[in-house]
Amino acid sequence: MKKVVFSLLLVVLISLHHSLHAQKREKMLRDSTMKYGVAIEPYLKSINGGKIVKDFNYSPYINKFLSEHKYVIFPAYPLTIGVDDSFKGYKRHISVSSGNRLYFPAGSSLVCPSTMKTNGYMCFIAWDIKDVFIDGINLVGSKANPDYLTSAAGAGIAMYAPDNVTIANAKVTKSSGDGVTVRVQWNKQSRDITINKLVVNDATRVGMLVTGIINGDFRDISIEGTGEEDKTKIVKPQTGLSFEPNDCTSKYINCKFYNLQTKNNLGPVLATTNFYAIFTKNTCGVNKIDITIDKWTDYTDDPKAYGASFAIASGDMTPYDTKDISGTFTIINPTIIRNTAKPNYYFFQGTSESRKGGVKYILSNLKLVHQGKTYTMKNRSNNEKIKNLIDQANARNKVLIK
Repeated sequence: MKKVVFSLLLVVLISLHHSLHAQKREKMLRDSTMKYGVAIEPYLKSINGGKIVKDFNYSPYINKFLSEHKYVIFPAYPLTIGVDDSFKGYKRHISVSSGNRLYFPAGSSLVCPSTMKTNGYMCFIAWDIKDVFIDGINLVGSKANPDYLTSAAGAGIAMYAPDNVTIANAKVTKSSGDGVTVRVQWNKQSRDITINKLVVNDATRVGMLVTGIINGDFRDISIEGTGEEDKTKIVKPQTGLSFEPNDCTSKYINCKFYNLQTKNNLGPVLATTNFYAIFTKNTCGVNKIDITIDKWTDYTDDPKAYGASFAIASGDMTPYDTKDISGTFTIINPTIIRNTAKPNYYFFQGTSESRKGGVKYILSNLKLVHQGKTYTMKNRSNNEKIKNLIDQANARNKVLIK
């Protein structure tokens, strides 16, 4: 018991140290951006006779400005951003350049044209791009428009293997694809990615997607309302936070979340159900997973929500050679709340599976709240279904609940 308490205290102290360091660095970046940044407003107004025009596509002009100026300050009102057709391949709106530091004051937003059905990648940070700081970005996707169309492509903020990116005080609302993506691209991982204070509301496919990361620091992340009620618009998996490796090239090294909040996401909430992609064609050798979430609260009271809060099902892995796949996925202080009018015990999916090698899942200081009553390891016997959920998981070797 003393060892457990000491370990938890050590984690808290380390987290506090990292948080203070991150706050200091973020302030330095913000201050320098505001001091040396060039206001983009005069340039954008010059395009249409000194006025900002609603539904005019400012993306090509913003992208030109970002390529010519490293530090940029945006105006405190909405700007329309459509797809910039000068870029081939991925349909992107704003394409961030290396070294950009972008400041968005209160009142600013980047919104899709009112006639756009499906947004592309609204803020695109990709490939050889590095050393980026974005503060206060507020993106509104095409789901805000009538008769929108959903898609497996597109995202509010899309990172395709950049290096050294810091995003602070960001909001992504109504993306017709994903909210935020942190991806592997051409076997290259996203590296040194920091997100501090992110709100994702009403994305279609995934609230936040991580297909691979080396050194990810994600703090105060809120994901709510992912998915579609209209069955004709559904793009699976409709997941709140999804870890979806492309294949064995995906790495998860030093991936840390602090204070994750999820609410009323329709499908699986926190999911690793695609982790088997690392195993099935593992020609990459040793792959050690290192993911930690320190404090996660999931709240569900929407009767239309159908997914498990913690979805780690992979099915039978015995046909696959898993000796090179190892590591841990640790969640410290998770609180999962199911507060629907009808009894809903879909806290877990896949926790009763056994594993042959692969990732070990650890839930430390777990609280399950069912219709207002809280259950832990100590009092789980007060609810037979809760007791069975926890005991069945601990009877296997895939999950440890303590």
